[in-house]
Formats: sequence, C-alpha cells, structure tokens
Amino acid sequence: MKLILRSDRKGLGKRGDIVEVSEGFARNFLLPKGHAIPASDGAVAQANAMRRARDLRDAADRESAQAVASK
Repeated sequence: MKLILRSDRKGLGKRGDIVEVSEGFARNFLLPKGHAIPASDGAVAQANAMRRARDLRDAADRESAQAVASK
C-alpha cells in the first residue's frame, strides 16, 4: 500500500516521502495514529509541498550550523 508520511519515522522515511508498506502496518499503525495518509493524486501534490518545506528547513539549519562552525 502506498502512503505519504506526515511525520518522520525512523527506518521508514521522512515527512512527505511516499513509501510502500504492507496493508496491515498501514491499517493498524500508521493510519490510525495519523503518521501517514493514503497516496492519492491530490495527496501526491501535498507530499511534494511537504518535501519542499522540509528541504528549505534543512537548508536553513545547515546554513546556521555552518555560520556557528565558522565562528
């Protein structure tokens, strides 16, 4: 089953990633706890937006860490 992660999950992926998991894992854990949503056409666009936001946040964190390291 294809899902879009709504939060970072160790060993599975980061927020916005589209992952393939077993139906039982999706139905019993990821979906009820709100960690993922089913990957439909509209949701894929939302996943791209989540990934872009994550990439921008990571870049900003990396830049601030480099600024601290250069001091």
